[in-house]
Amino acid sequence: MKKIRSVLNKTELAGGVLFPLFTLFLILRDDPLTTNLSWVGNGLGYRLLLVLWAIAGALVFRAMIRALAEALGVSLQRREDLTFLLMIASMLVPYLPESFPFLAQLHILVSNLAFLALNLLILRVFYAGQRRRWQLGRWGMEMTAGILVVCALLYIRFLSVNSLLEMFYTAAMAWLLILARRKCRPAPQDKRPDSSQ
Repeated sequence: MKKIRSVLNKTELAGGVLFPLFTLFLILRDDPLTTNLSWVGNGLGYRLLLVLWAIAGALVFRAMIRALAEALGVSLQRREDLTFLLMIASMLVPYLPESFPFLAQLHILVSNLAFLALNLLILRVFYAGQRRRWQLGRWGMEMTAGILVVCALLYIRFLSVNSLLEMFYTAAMAWLLILARRKCRPAPQDKRPDSSQ
């Protein structure tokens, strides 16, 4: 662990290692191909851990996105913190379709809104970052799109949002943000091709 700390800062360690391990711990409570985190937390009695997972995820993704935005010179507004509040709120609403069908539908709605808001925020940071780092911003948008395509393929394959998809997205997006932030460090400012001088 000390060796990892020497390579990763606190935000990278939390987002790239500890949070994915927490996610892995939760999804292995059941079959990751046929269930998801909502079921593990609400159906198997791990609700407190699920809420803690949502809070941890919101905090680490907020830290990673803000670190990347700062490195790219992108200004984020306070209202964009609503994205992370949605992430937490999605897991506060119970998912027990047989007992509380309305709340289960509300859980799905809020979860989808949180997922959409998170990806739009990440794409916005990369898009706005093109003004300072054209190639990095474009690369970030392409990689984000690639991650979402894989998620869509996993959804089509299993016809559900299962734990495998959730694990892939969590780890892949966390490491995309970490790698993009690291790419900001040594490279000089680059500009969009054919931009006026």
